[in-house]
Amino acid sequence: MRWWTIGVVAVLSGAALADEFAHPAVYRDYPAGRWEDWSWANRDMRNTNPVYLGQYSIRVDLYPWSSLFFKNRDGFVVDGFSHLEFWVHGGTAGNPNFRIGVEVNGIDRPLVPVQNFVSTIPANQWTRVQVPLSALGVNPGDRLTGIHFREFSGQTVPTFYIDEIRLIRAQVSARALATVNFNAPGRTITQPMRGINVAAWDWFLTTPERRELLKQLRFGLMRYPGGSISNEYDWRTNSNRRYGGGYGTNTDGFLSVASETGAEKLICVNYGSGTPQEAADWVHYANIQRNGNVRYWAIGNENYGSWEHDTHPHRHDAHTYAHFTRDAIQLMKAVDPTIKVGVVGVPNEHEFPQRFSVTNPRTGQTHNGWTPVLLNRLQSLGVVPDFFDIHIYPQQPGREDDAFLLDDPRTWEEIIATTRQILRDYLGPAGETVPIFVTENNSVAYNPGKQTTSMVNALYMADSWARAILAGADAFVWWDLQNSAEVNNNNSSRLYGWRQWGDYGIVAAGYPPGVGDPLNTPYPTFFAAQLILRFARPDDVLIRVVCDNPMLSVYAVRTPQGKGRLLVINKMRSTAITAELRVQGMRVGNEVYWRYYSAAQDTTKTKGIATRTLRGGGDRIRHTFPPMSVSVLEW
Repeated sequence: MRWWTIGVVAVLSGAALADEFAHPAVYRDYPAGRWEDWSWANRDMRNTNPVYLGQYSIRVDLYPWSSLFFKNRDGFVVDGFSHLEFWVHGGTAGNPNFRIGVEVNGIDRPLVPVQNFVSTIPANQWTRVQVPLSALGVNPGDRLTGIHFREFSGQTVPTFYIDEIRLIRAQVSARALATVNFNAPGRTITQPMRGINVAAWDWFLTTPERRELLKQLRFGLMRYPGGSISNEYDWRTNSNRRYGGGYGTNTDGFLSVASETGAEKLICVNYGSGTPQEAADWVHYANIQRNGNVRYWAIGNENYGSWEHDTHPHRHDAHTYAHFTRDAIQLMKAVDPTIKVGVVGVPNEHEFPQRFSVTNPRTGQTHNGWTPVLLNRLQSLGVVPDFFDIHIYPQQPGREDDAFLLDDPRTWEEIIATTRQILRDYLGPAGETVPIFVTENNSVAYNPGKQTTSMVNALYMADSWARAILAGADAFVWWDLQNSAEVNNNNSSRLYGWRQWGDYGIVAAGYPPGVGDPLNTPYPTFFAAQLILRFARPDDVLIRVVCDNPMLSVYAVRTPQGKGRLLVINKMRSTAITAELRVQGMRVGNEVYWRYYSAAQDTTKTKGIATRTLRGGGDRIRHTFPPMSVSVLEW
């Protein structure tokens, strides 16, 4: 057993170090991604000596039956991953006696002695341990919800240290083979599938400079007046009802900019401190008085969350919200019957518990989360929303991990499928066709750190957009156009990026003064958005592409004129990938235009997307894509 394991370690060592973006962390100076510290053991997650890599390690003092335990409540699907890797320091005593185990779908699998995977853990030095997931009872398709380092013999274990815990991808390669069938079915691109959030607080939205930047991007949908301020916003006075003070862009300004750039419009009415009549009055002003043609309207923003302003007797209450929605829809559509009015929710049945419980008609299970209670009440009121609005932020602040973020777009299939099933369950046949709108997406939920302004977030943006649309999202709206620079969040050296500040915006706000880039400076996400525009336009058909390298995401569109384009995202940090792209159902032109933006361009502050011409022809393209790059191929 030990000889076999040592052989595996030797074989894996090259792959494990091939590219750090391939292997998502569980602990890397802090519990990473969606992993949380749920230990029952004496431990220090910010131990400063000894440290294998980075700034911190974990000091572990196991008392009898205790466990250093990492929990992932959403679960990590292990498809494509083969090993759990960590580094252990034996402390002054050496050879700490503990067991390794995992929790799969909330159920513990048998614990395995660490000695099964490493012959000795010497004192006063670091040793790498790679544990096959299969040895822990993990099978392909399993959902990893917990990882144990546990004492299970009733003994006290002398102090030892653990660092750099991560999941190892089974295959990491500098080559890729992708096959695209341009005759395959796909999803037709619509205007709302390429959206951006704009805000009342943006004092520069209506300026000529900002209008020109937006013309370069041609977003298909703009959402206004912002996130949480939607529930504080007085549209009549363009001011904040909760804190006072005015804003830079009013309804007229928003309508002007969106119309000039050809975007559809989505307005979030004030649920938290407004009334249904106030929402109807806004529809009348925007669409009747100003002829603004605002097609989409949402009832509030994240009304389930305690962070939202809510003046109702029962705050953040799905029952109250459902009745408000019924009244608002009746009044709003009486003004303009052509509008679409949506409700906000979350893609599961358990988050944000309510004062009522309801029964899922299909499963018979009882739930009291926001979404099931809301949909149950809407169904009983005879209300079918015109769309269901969700927000997705993969990570919590302070836990950002680049490899985790770049792996996360694969979760869209489950997010959208789960949301669709919940809509079917509670709304019946009508739930089959209610559009699913993703009106906020970015890398981290709040307090953005340097990852948001790095090339990593641009890679995530492009990959997340394509996966969400292919999974079934009917709208995709990035958060956001302009925000502000924030310097006191996660700027860890363990994260890629040279900017030592975070910013949700795709262009710099120039605020606070002296922090971040000058006003309107594009961040990498700006160029990713530009390339998405080059790749996919309304009426194009987005097609799934089969690629054998998980670090190279490839997507295709077929235009109404029968032409083809490819979107290629190399998610490796330092490894160029040479790909053979095989084309079926179409011939490649003699000249292939390659437009791209990469980390190298961002690092040198090169302005704009690079364009090159490749030689093509026949049924395939062979090309080497630089590390950390977004590319569009067109012929």
